[in-house]
Amino acid sequence: MNSYLSLKLVMRSWKRNKLFVAISLVSLVVGIACTTLLMAFVIHEYNVENNNPNKNRILRLVQTLPFAQQAVEGTFIYGGTVPQIVSQFPEIESYLRTQTFKNVRVKIKGQEFQSWSLVAADSTLTAFFPFHNIVGDVQDALLKPGDIAVSELFAKKCFGTTDCIGKNVDILLSEIGIRRIVAVFSQPEQSMMQTDILLPLEATESSDCMLLLKEGTDIKKFRQRFGETELPTLLGNGHLRTQTLQESYFDATVKDSNQVIKHQQSTLLGVGLLSALLILFIGCFNFINLSFSRLLRQVHMLHIESIMGATRSQMRQQLFLDTFLMVLVAFLLSLLLMNDLLPAFNHMVSAKLTMEYLFSWQVFPLILLFIIILSVIPASYMGHRLHSISETNYRHFFTGRKKRFIVALLVTIQFIISIGLMSTFMIIRSQMYLIKQEEKHYENIINVYTDANAQPTLKTRIDEVKNIEGVEAVITSNTGIYPMSLGIPGKDDSGDNLLMLELYEDCPEFLTMHHIELQDSLQIFHLMSRTPQPALINETFVDLLVPEGENPIGQPISKYVHEREELTKGTIIGIVKDFKKYSMTDQVAPLRILLYDTPQDNFSTLVIKVKAGYKDKVINCLRESYEKKNPGIPLKYDDMYQKFMSYNQDITHFSHILFMYACVSIFLTLFGLFGITHYAVSQRKREISIRKIHGASARQILWLINYPFLSYVGIAFVVAVPVIYLFMTYWLQQFAYHATPNAFHFLLPLLFTIGITCFTICLNGYRVAVTSFHPRRNSQ
Repeated sequence: MNSYLSLKLVMRSWKRNKLFVAISLVSLVVGIACTTLLMAFVIHEYNVENNNPNKNRILRLVQTLPFAQQAVEGTFIYGGTVPQIVSQFPEIESYLRTQTFKNVRVKIKGQEFQSWSLVAADSTLTAFFPFHNIVGDVQDALLKPGDIAVSELFAKKCFGTTDCIGKNVDILLSEIGIRRIVAVFSQPEQSMMQTDILLPLEATESSDCMLLLKEGTDIKKFRQRFGETELPTLLGNGHLRTQTLQESYFDATVKDSNQVIKHQQSTLLGVGLLSALLILFIGCFNFINLSFSRLLRQVHMLHIESIMGATRSQMRQQLFLDTFLMVLVAFLLSLLLMNDLLPAFNHMVSAKLTMEYLFSWQVFPLILLFIIILSVIPASYMGHRLHSISETNYRHFFTGRKKRFIVALLVTIQFIISIGLMSTFMIIRSQMYLIKQEEKHYENIINVYTDANAQPTLKTRIDEVKNIEGVEAVITSNTGIYPMSLGIPGKDDSGDNLLMLELYEDCPEFLTMHHIELQDSLQIFHLMSRTPQPALINETFVDLLVPEGENPIGQPISKYVHEREELTKGTIIGIVKDFKKYSMTDQVAPLRILLYDTPQDNFSTLVIKVKAGYKDKVINCLRESYEKKNPGIPLKYDDMYQKFMSYNQDITHFSHILFMYACVSIFLTLFGLFGITHYAVSQRKREISIRKIHGASARQILWLINYPFLSYVGIAFVVAVPVIYLFMTYWLQQFAYHATPNAFHFLLPLLFTIGITCFTICLNGYRVAVTSFHPRRNSQ
């Protein structure tokens, strides 16, 4: 038996078992594709700065900063202090200070281009991060004021070519203006700091700092000595510390003043990879279960081949080829699926993976090893096992209790995975609902910030904005919903217990526009006109600054906040309910809102409420009108909804990934279940016919077929619930405000699984339950 004949027999076997081939291929293709994409993403993230030769010598400076009612790690470092810090440590070779901006707009020959990132940096930047010079030299742009370097993407999008040296770019940021391009660069995809525009930094304007140690320096000993030096922080609490690039990248809680540096949650990567592996397990289990269902035919064929003169090695080769080809074909088809899914996957996880990266040395060897293990081991086992087993032994082993136990075990594991993923998704959706509840404060609201030298006046601008189509309402505010903050001591007046008090100055309409809820609105509006300087506080202010049991209504702010008079003026007339402005991991800060009947001179922000679907149109109208009257001064604005959601994008991406994988898991489980029940019903047609002759109804027959699988669902539910509950309870602890897992999160996936399982099984069983009356005919 030559290789061609073995291949021909394998193809003939596939043709006779079309359902097996279809379900096995779909299961393996989807499983391999999902696993490979997430495995590549995890490898990509864990190998951050992989192309940076100095990555192990770079440290970031961090310090403790007050944020809301908690102390957090932040990277803000005043640029003027850096030389003094560095001078104390001879191990430091150089330092890098940066100031960064996102969503920068530029204008080139009258045409505007948006959403670029900009980095102003010291000339040492190229020693910290690798840049590939396509045209010119990045270093030149960092040495001479007025020059810039741009990315290859920027050059191609704005000029259509990388040959743009000497061209001018009008950067629509205050005090930057027109700059000349002297270099075009590209960056490695795995660089932490991705930027589009580079320009030199003015030292005092930097907001973060990195250190490059000299070669041969023991980084552990240096970090220990740096910590022991206890350099003071911005506010004098604690001392400066250092982080490696890897530590910084996976520290998602740090308040990073460098806006273009990405951060990733290692927990989300781990859960995502685990989800992908579970999907692969489901696909493999489908393949194994269906293999059991067709093995009898293979055993029968092998004995015929043996009688015809086939040797053991030839039969082993045929069985090996059968399994190996199935996995190989599935892998090749998965490449096509991955190519189609890659753009959607990148959008979902905010990544930039390419097919070239999947075939890079970082990923492809692992994929190849993974495919070899998935194909060679089962193929070798099947080839070794089947050629020596008789039909009688097969029936005894594979159609008896052992086979039923193996199938039951694998199907139960599939149900555990599906119920677990769906329950996890339900809990995360509840956490997302907490975010959804806060969206009402920011939906369809735009903040426009007025430049001191801009024209026309604020009052005139209000009248102009009201006439724009799509504008629902417009008011003025001091700073908008994200105000300035003041560091104050807590109840014990200890400097160690520092709180950040948010200071608002607004008109009452501000509360209505942002849907800020009042505890006692009647009392507030009654006292507002009778109080010289009315002020509101929130629930957190009461909890943290007002003595327990005391009623703050009617009390001056200065009673609880001991600062300068201009910062503590106002008499409390009411309390507003807490609302979240940042991530759900951050505590709500205490706030004070001074209310004015009319806009004040220091009000410099337009708060605009637009109708649904008009946001982009309104922004374009605002920009055209503003920049026409103020040439060279860019319009500064924020989409408040996008700003709020940016603080919660990690949990949003995580929710999307889990939803996709939960859907895939239930689809594969039911797809495999359809194949298993098809073979099971076919093998039990004789039994079903006899039961029908003895009076069994169609309902009893369907119950007979459904009962084993429903018991598997029940066992899976009992196993999955405690595991998911403990894991998700632990995961939710990272949030200051989080959902609580309850029975609904587990019962809904259970009921959905039961319903869809019964439907799938009945598709196969109903026709047999109704028509099987002839044992002899159905047994043929």
